[in-house]
Amino acid sequence: MSRTRTASEFLRSCRYGVLGTQSRSVPGYPFGSVTPYVLGAAGQPVIYISTLAEHTRNITADPHVSLTVFDPADAADPQAGTRLTWLAKARALTTPEAGPDAERYYRFFPAARAYANTHDFSFYTLSMVRLRFIGGFGKIGWIEANEIDLANPLADDEAGVVEHMNNDHHDAVVTYCRHYFGHQPRDATLVGADPDGIDLLADGVALRLPFAARAASVQALRQQLIDLLRVARGVESSPVSNA
Repeated sequence: MSRTRTASEFLRSCRYGVLGTQSRSVPGYPFGSVTPYVLGAAGQPVIYISTLAEHTRNITADPHVSLTVFDPADAADPQAGTRLTWLAKARALTTPEAGPDAERYYRFFPAARAYANTHDFSFYTLSMVRLRFIGGFGKIGWIEANEIDLANPLADDEAGVVEHMNNDHHDAVVTYCRHYFGHQPRDATLVGADPDGIDLLADGVALRLPFAARAASVQALRQQLIDLLRVARGVESSPVSNA
């Protein structure tokens, strides 16, 4: 698998990173903040931050930022794990611009929907300038903006697919959680779909289920969902699994 493909799948699989901004209070020094994100339809990280936050004030003064993403599963030896740093220019999105990306963010982070009523929060997009990726031996280096495309071709249909699966095939969503993650959830929700996989929330726990093959159309997505379910139900109904 190419370094670019690996980097894109890693970025899609994570939910938060360390946002680096230029400190306004202590000029010349970087300022880091743990920040949740989702990838918007155009493939750029979208964050939801308050105007009261130090990092937002820093961005207002200087929009040059970074987002360092890592896998918390590598906590025992983080330097051996996969990680990337997304260098970008941050830009506030107007309410009409945010649109579907805002709804996607709320699906991934349901508690965030209430922030708009209690704090002065806004959506920002982080437009890539360059990406530094470390994915293991032979997978270390810079990736230029024209070398990676994270745009989601399923974006226009994603909300409809999510609603359909949660309302009409909730049993399938539960089966994905149980079979592929060993988690029997009381509450399971499909929150996102892109060409590389689907994202789920199981009792508030974020789960990422990758596809065996890339799904760049709704038809291909449907087939991947069917295949994943067929495998899960086949194993669970086999004599060995029921023994």
